[in-house]
Amino acid sequence: MRHALSPLALVFLCWGLTGIGAGWTLAQLDQLDLVQAFIIREGLHLSAFGWAGLSWTLLGLVIYLVGDLCARMIRQPTRAQPAAFDLKRMAILTGLANLVLLGVTALWIFGAAANAGGLIELARAAYADSLTTRDILLQNKLFTGMRLFYAALPATACLAAALLATHTLPRQACLMMWSVLAVNTAALFILPIVMSQRLLLLQLVLSSYIVACIVKQRVIALHWVGCGILLFLALWTAREAITNPIIQRPALDIATQKLAFYLVNDMFNGFAPLSIPIPHTYGGVTLEGLMFMTFSDGYFQTLLASKMRTLDGVLGGGEFPFFTAGYVDYGPIGGAIFIAICAFVFRQIFMRAHTSLGWAVVYAQIGAALLFSSHSLYFTHQNFYFSVALMGGVIFLSRKRPSGEAARPAPRITFRSRRRRHALSSQVRT
Repeated sequence: MRHALSPLALVFLCWGLTGIGAGWTLAQLDQLDLVQAFIIREGLHLSAFGWAGLSWTLLGLVIYLVGDLCARMIRQPTRAQPAAFDLKRMAILTGLANLVLLGVTALWIFGAAANAGGLIELARAAYADSLTTRDILLQNKLFTGMRLFYAALPATACLAAALLATHTLPRQACLMMWSVLAVNTAALFILPIVMSQRLLLLQLVLSSYIVACIVKQRVIALHWVGCGILLFLALWTAREAITNPIIQRPALDIATQKLAFYLVNDMFNGFAPLSIPIPHTYGGVTLEGLMFMTFSDGYFQTLLASKMRTLDGVLGGGEFPFFTAGYVDYGPIGGAIFIAICAFVFRQIFMRAHTSLGWAVVYAQIGAALLFSSHSLYFTHQNFYFSVALMGGVIFLSRKRPSGEAARPAPRITFRSRRRRHALSSQVRT
């Protein structure tokens, strides 16, 4: 388990599968007419797939390996510590936090439905034109940053999976955690059909499985991995069936070719910045989440507007992947340092995850993000920061308090009654 779920293994698995899938798609491009149509629509040029991009990707894998090895070389021996958390209290806090997340999401949807003529009308609009329905939802946000609550549903599901894996919860707490998993999975299966955030369901499934394996100290229930993949593919197919009503094809054919296109698109986003000279943004990509959380994103977007417009020419759909994001921001040397630092930090967190429930749930979020790091830099996104902060708050409030206080010494008498002293002296005289 220490090798199968390590950050190094997850990174190589992600980039290996993406490379194989993209290579196969490009080799069979003549037989995939929808992929060709999507490539033309997104403005991808196949000339970007050259040796420069491939060399940087391979170099990124090597640098990540070096950073990971450095973290293992300075590893300090650790001993498993007894549980320092009240797991029942953690389950209650997880359930309460999840109710808040679901409540905010429900208010958002009901508010948007009220402006659209009711839930039935909103559902009809989603089936007829999902993009318009998405705009309706975005225009009816309750407050700035409200979508963070919706995006944090995988975090509470991850906490629930970790608590269930301990097998120490009472029956009512177990039922509560199973309900958190079931409700969040259902919500993230239905809502992304309109909101186009399918990665949230993938984040939930992957992080829940990873944390369960870490808590149990072994790889468990591989059949659940297959069930999770089928669930995500079902969501992917449903999304494509609704958002592409003009294409007269079976939904499975559309979804398959769209998935193949996304693999090509992800590799294009990784290769294209290496094919031509580009301006470096010095944190505009890798620090975007921190800018959002510190309310400085508007300022930096204005400051970097000209550079971002130039980068649009080397960006297809989506975002820059893990290895290329560092290059886009800091150039080749800075990008290499960024990759090495990430590898070092992720390995350190992974080693601590085996002795701490708190670090285990944090690494589960990172591990899931690494499994689609060829698509985006999710572990620097504001959704990730908010989810980790939420889990950290629940874990902090679940720490065990001392069972008793040390006995305090009796206070010394510093003041004595003169009257009592005089009475004692008179008795001695008599």
